[in-house]
Amino acid sequence: MDSLFLASFAQPSPAVAATACLREVYQHWQETLAEAIVIVDEQQAPLGVVQGWRLALSLEREEQLADLVVGRVTASWRSPVVVVPAAWTLLQFQGWLRSQAQMPAYVAVVDAAGSFLGLLDQQKLLHYWACQPPLPWLEVIEQLPLPIQIQNAQGSVIWHNCAWAEHFTDFLPLVQPKFEGLNCQTLEGRSLWQVCSFPLHLTSLESGQAEGNVAVASDRYWLFFAQRWPEVDSTTPTRLYQLRLHQQKRLLLGLGHELKNPLTAILSLTQLLWQHPLPAQEEYLALIQRSGWQMNRLIQAWQDYTRALWGELELQWETVELASLWLRSQELAEHLYGPNISRWQWQIEVPLSNLYLYGDTLRLRQIFAHLLGWLMLFPSDRYGLRLSRWQNWLVLQLWEEGRGIPLKDHERLLHECLEDYAEVTMGLMLARQLCRLHSGELSFIAQPDDSSEWTVLLPFAEELPPELPTVAQLILLVSNDAPWIMKTTAALRHNHYGYIIARHPLEALDKVEQLQPTAIVVRPASSLILADVVETLATSSFTATVPLIILSDEAIPLGLTGFVQRLPLNSHPSLLIDVLDRWCFPRLAPPAPKVSFGPPLPNQTVLRLGLGHEINLPHLRLLEAEDLEQADLLVEIWQPDALIWDLPADEVAHLKNHPKLRALPIITLAEDSSRAIHDLGDVMVFPCLNLEDLMEVVLLAATVKPQS
Repeated sequence: MDSLFLASFAQPSPAVAATACLREVYQHWQETLAEAIVIVDEQQAPLGVVQGWRLALSLEREEQLADLVVGRVTASWRSPVVVVPAAWTLLQFQGWLRSQAQMPAYVAVVDAAGSFLGLLDQQKLLHYWACQPPLPWLEVIEQLPLPIQIQNAQGSVIWHNCAWAEHFTDFLPLVQPKFEGLNCQTLEGRSLWQVCSFPLHLTSLESGQAEGNVAVASDRYWLFFAQRWPEVDSTTPTRLYQLRLHQQKRLLLGLGHELKNPLTAILSLTQLLWQHPLPAQEEYLALIQRSGWQMNRLIQAWQDYTRALWGELELQWETVELASLWLRSQELAEHLYGPNISRWQWQIEVPLSNLYLYGDTLRLRQIFAHLLGWLMLFPSDRYGLRLSRWQNWLVLQLWEEGRGIPLKDHERLLHECLEDYAEVTMGLMLARQLCRLHSGELSFIAQPDDSSEWTVLLPFAEELPPELPTVAQLILLVSNDAPWIMKTTAALRHNHYGYIIARHPLEALDKVEQLQPTAIVVRPASSLILADVVETLATSSFTATVPLIILSDEAIPLGLTGFVQRLPLNSHPSLLIDVLDRWCFPRLAPPAPKVSFGPPLPNQTVLRLGLGHEINLPHLRLLEAEDLEQADLLVEIWQPDALIWDLPADEVAHLKNHPKLRALPIITLAEDSSRAIHDLGDVMVFPCLNLEDLMEVVLLAATVKPQS
């Protein structure tokens, strides 16, 4: 270590003259997006550091400052810099560092003449020090300017660094999140600080205790880090919000590096110790090495996920043969999760050799490797791969029979890291974002202890073979009711509809914008609230252009436009198919033979309100009423199955005072009446603008009541 000099750890950084105006500095930052820009004088000696994103925020608020000279301004975006000679050895620098209260945020390395060479690459230096056997890795991050605290699984603080002690001297009870992934909480009474946490998944050792000021791995840890959170007022421009989000993203990625480097040092140390292990050390070395590699892979997936989420993961687009991709994905899955997949027998309905995708080979391989990794966790009786074309996507559906997915995981999978399967569930989150980067999507259906199916939509590169099943309509199902989803998707598949699933309102909005489905079906249940779904979907202008079918016994919330149809909550999937076939996509089914409802049942009764049209409905009991009061009386006596509205549209307003009539399925014969009754919000409307179809419409509407 004595032979190394600080010059080896100097990282070239952009510099600006002290005489430059702030506008020039801001333009320079926009070109480089550098984290720090160094201010130098005429002799190139460093004077301070400009934090570009903070400068951007200041200029957004006060444009008049843009003409000020950077060297003469003291502001929140300017930080001091400590100067050290490039000729110092690491031993000299270490001695100097011990005399400092903490590691300076910015250290400039200068030559013998005092000219700026670069900023000290603290990450590289700490990595080097971490690889030295006498230095535990917690001592490395002890000097980081980022406040860091580590808790064990019981919530006890077992370690924190100097930066944490400086800013948070009083006791701060930090709540460990109930789910995995990155979580943030605002400190009570400290509006400028936000504390984020991330789980450290380390396998437990037999004697997990904290010794002195150095933590030894017990069962698991939570790492908390603090960051300043600038207050945002209601007039903050969108540009400021984007800048803050950009900084948050950089912090997340930077934290990944801060965690990854000490882990790399630990792995390097274990490799050295493995060369001459003591018998008592072998078990612990194997455990540390295994946990370290797992954590490294988890952090890498986390960083890729963050970049993919922000759309900053660059793809190398090319034509990819599906057969080769499938084999390579199995190899990658075995490398990541274990050598089991090669022994599986897959039921593949269509040969893969003549099918081609368009995308990034490496990222496509990751998508399927993580899906296979999840299936490896729960070995099943049978596995299969179903292929088809849905509109402009090649659809690959991986299914298994025998295990399924527990209900408690349905709403969290693809959105959170599950506690017991952090690595593979992080991989699934990454897989979904990679699908979205390819203009596709990923979803699943499952039944506990029974079966599951993963649906991957990806763009294809060449014309698909004609024998591949083709679907023209894609239906988005918004529900978290697993049994209903399984029954409905089976009916949709049987009737040649494609389907994709969303279990949260925001997930539904994401998939509406991403896929632009041809119809949306909403069935609220348990934690999925109809009003929340409607409010979220209404923010997309696309929602008004496609049919929206709501299965609910509640009134339809206001705010929806376009074609909206309400069906009873417990409607059979066949009724949904009938509505899709007859009202949403009437050209989808061949004109002959028509779907038959069978002969009308003798006890089917229809109430006709008004006498505006000539109506002929043989085989049905047809009641007639001239006004609403008479219709109310007939409903009380006969309890009809459906109501035909044959009054003018201006009479619809009076229907509000007749709840028994509103409870019936209502067939409308005019467009203005259909719109007016639909606007009431809690009525099932069946428009029939062609009297030749009236019998079929009546029979369809009459099927709703027995299933209510």
